[in-house]
Amino acid sequence: MKELILPITISLLIVSITGCSLLPPSATMPNPTSLPPSLPPTGYEPQPGDAKLTRDKVFLELENSSLAVMESYPIQASAILNGSLSDPCHQLRVVVKRADATNQINLEVYSVFDPNVECITVIKPFNATIPLGSYTDGHYTVFVNGQLLGEFDA
Repeated sequence: MKELILPITISLLIVSITGCSLLPPSATMPNPTSLPPSLPPTGYEPQPGDAKLTRDKVFLELENSSLAVMESYPIQASAILNGSLSDPCHQLRVVVKRADATNQINLEVYSVFDPNVECITVIKPFNATIPLGSYTDGHYTVFVNGQLLGEFDA
Protein backbone atom coordinates (compact mmCIF):
# COMPACT_ATOMS: atom_id res chain seq x y z
CA MET A 1 0.00 0.00 0.00
CA LYS A 2 2.86 2.39 0.84
CA GLU A 3 4.31 1.79 -2.64
CA LEU A 4 1.06 3.08 -4.25
CA ILE A 5 0.70 6.29 -2.22
CA LEU A 6 3.70 8.10 -3.76
CA PRO A 7 2.83 7.36 -7.45
CA ILE A 8 -0.84 8.23 -6.84
CA THR A 9 0.11 11.51 -5.10
CA ILE A 10 2.47 12.47 -7.94
CA SER A 11 -0.18 11.61 -10.55
CA LEU A 12 -2.79 13.73 -8.77
CA LEU A 13 -0.33 16.61 -8.47
CA ILE A 14 0.46 16.49 -12.22
CA VAL A 15 -3.23 16.35 -13.15
CA SER A 16 -4.07 19.30 -10.89
CA ILE A 17 -1.18 21.41 -12.23
CA THR A 18 -2.12 20.84 -15.88
CA GLY A 19 -5.74 21.69 -15.09
CA CYS A 20 -4.66 25.11 -13.78
CA SER A 21 -3.29 26.36 -17.09
CA LEU A 22 -3.92 30.10 -17.60
CA LEU A 23 -4.26 29.86 -21.38
CA PRO A 24 -7.18 28.16 -23.14
CA PRO A 25 -6.38 25.44 -25.67
CA SER A 26 -5.08 26.97 -28.91
CA ALA A 27 -8.08 25.62 -30.84
CA THR A 28 -10.37 28.04 -28.97
CA MET A 29 -8.14 31.12 -29.28
CA PRO A 30 -9.25 33.59 -31.97
CA ASN A 31 -7.16 33.85 -35.10
CA PRO A 32 -6.04 37.49 -35.67
CA THR A 33 -7.25 37.37 -39.27
CA SER A 34 -10.75 36.39 -38.12
CA LEU A 35 -11.17 39.48 -35.94
CA PRO A 36 -13.01 42.44 -37.49
CA PRO A 37 -10.94 45.61 -37.82
CA SER A 38 -11.27 47.64 -34.66
CA LEU A 39 -11.93 51.36 -34.77
CA PRO A 40 -10.24 53.10 -31.88
CA PRO A 41 -11.53 56.46 -30.64
CA THR A 42 -10.07 59.44 -32.48
CA GLY A 43 -10.87 62.19 -29.99
CA TYR A 44 -12.77 63.97 -32.77
CA GLU A 45 -15.97 61.89 -32.79
CA PRO A 46 -19.35 63.63 -33.01
CA GLN A 47 -20.54 64.67 -29.55
CA PRO A 48 -24.03 64.42 -28.02
CA GLY A 49 -24.60 68.21 -28.21
CA ASP A 50 -23.60 68.49 -31.89
CA ALA A 51 -27.22 68.36 -33.06
CA LYS A 52 -27.69 71.86 -31.59
CA LEU A 53 -24.65 73.21 -33.46
CA THR A 54 -24.23 74.25 -37.09
CA ARG A 55 -22.18 72.02 -39.33
CA ASP A 56 -19.51 73.59 -41.56
CA LYS A 57 -16.73 72.47 -43.85
CA VAL A 58 -13.04 72.39 -43.01
CA PHE A 59 -10.22 73.42 -45.29
CA LEU A 60 -8.12 70.27 -45.74
CA GLU A 61 -4.61 70.38 -47.10
CA LEU A 62 -4.51 66.84 -48.52
CA GLU A 63 -1.15 67.51 -50.16
CA ASN A 64 0.26 68.07 -46.64
CA SER A 65 -1.70 65.20 -45.09
CA SER A 66 -0.59 61.56 -45.11
CA LEU A 67 -1.06 58.01 -43.91
CA ALA A 68 1.10 56.43 -41.23
CA VAL A 69 1.30 52.63 -41.22
CA MET A 70 2.79 50.89 -38.20
CA GLU A 71 4.68 47.69 -39.00
CA SER A 72 2.88 45.49 -36.51
CA TYR A 73 0.61 42.50 -36.75
CA PRO A 74 -2.06 43.24 -37.50
CA ILE A 75 -1.09 46.40 -39.38
CA GLN A 76 -2.27 49.61 -37.68
CA ALA A 77 -2.91 52.73 -39.74
CA SER A 78 -3.51 56.39 -38.94
CA ALA A 79 -4.42 59.40 -41.05
CA ILE A 80 -2.45 62.55 -40.34
CA LEU A 81 -4.66 65.43 -41.39
CA ASN A 82 -3.56 69.04 -41.82
CA GLY A 83 -5.88 71.90 -42.52
CA SER A 84 -7.65 74.83 -40.96
CA LEU A 85 -10.94 75.76 -39.36
CA SER A 86 -12.80 79.00 -40.12
CA ASP A 87 -12.19 80.35 -36.61
CA PRO A 88 -11.26 79.21 -33.09
CA CYS A 89 -14.93 78.56 -32.24
CA HIS A 90 -15.20 75.76 -34.83
CA GLN A 91 -14.61 72.27 -33.45
CA LEU A 92 -13.16 69.51 -35.61
CA ARG A 93 -15.20 66.33 -36.10
CA VAL A 94 -14.05 63.15 -37.86
CA VAL A 95 -16.16 60.08 -38.60
CA VAL A 96 -14.15 56.99 -39.60
CA LYS A 97 -16.15 54.35 -41.46
CA ARG A 98 -15.06 50.70 -41.47
CA ALA A 99 -13.47 49.34 -44.61
CA ASP A 100 -16.13 48.29 -47.10
CA ALA A 101 -16.15 45.20 -49.35
CA THR A 102 -13.58 46.84 -51.65
CA ASN A 103 -11.28 47.70 -48.69
CA GLN A 104 -12.09 51.39 -48.97
CA ILE A 105 -11.90 53.38 -45.72
CA ASN A 106 -13.83 56.65 -45.72
CA LEU A 107 -13.32 59.58 -43.38
CA GLU A 108 -15.89 62.32 -43.08
CA VAL A 109 -14.20 65.49 -41.80
CA TYR A 110 -16.17 68.60 -40.85
CA SER A 111 -16.53 71.20 -38.12
CA VAL A 112 -19.35 72.33 -35.86
CA PHE A 113 -19.95 75.71 -34.23
CA ASP A 114 -22.57 77.65 -32.32
CA PRO A 115 -23.83 80.45 -34.59
CA ASN A 116 -25.08 82.40 -31.55
CA VAL A 117 -21.57 82.79 -30.13
CA GLU A 118 -19.46 85.66 -31.40
CA CYS A 119 -15.96 84.65 -32.35
CA ILE A 120 -12.85 86.38 -33.59
CA THR A 121 -12.41 85.95 -37.33
CA VAL A 122 -9.05 84.26 -37.65
CA ILE A 123 -8.21 80.99 -39.32
CA LYS A 124 -7.29 78.22 -36.87
CA PRO A 125 -4.85 75.63 -38.29
CA PHE A 126 -5.05 72.03 -37.11
CA ASN A 127 -2.96 68.89 -37.26
CA ALA A 128 -4.91 65.79 -36.23
CA THR A 129 -3.77 62.19 -36.06
CA ILE A 130 -6.75 59.92 -36.63
CA PRO A 131 -6.29 56.22 -35.79
CA LEU A 132 -7.94 54.11 -38.48
CA GLY A 133 -7.67 50.76 -36.68
CA SER A 134 -5.98 47.43 -37.33
CA TYR A 135 -6.10 45.64 -40.68
CA THR A 136 -5.01 42.29 -42.06
CA ASP A 137 -4.54 40.82 -45.50
CA GLY A 138 -5.39 43.26 -48.22
CA HIS A 139 -4.84 46.47 -50.13
CA TYR A 140 -6.68 49.43 -48.60
CA THR A 141 -7.49 52.90 -49.93
CA VAL A 142 -8.30 55.83 -47.67
CA PHE A 143 -10.58 58.67 -48.77
CA VAL A 144 -11.21 61.93 -46.91
CA ASN A 145 -14.42 63.71 -47.88
CA GLY A 146 -14.40 61.78 -51.16
CA GLN A 147 -10.78 62.59 -52.07
CA LEU A 148 -8.00 60.00 -52.07
CA LEU A 149 -5.61 60.42 -49.15
CA GLY A 150 -3.51 57.33 -49.80
CA GLU A 151 -3.20 53.56 -49.94
CA PHE A 152 -1.54 50.84 -47.88
CA ASP A 153 -1.08 47.07 -47.88
CA ALA A 154 -1.58 44.82 -44.90
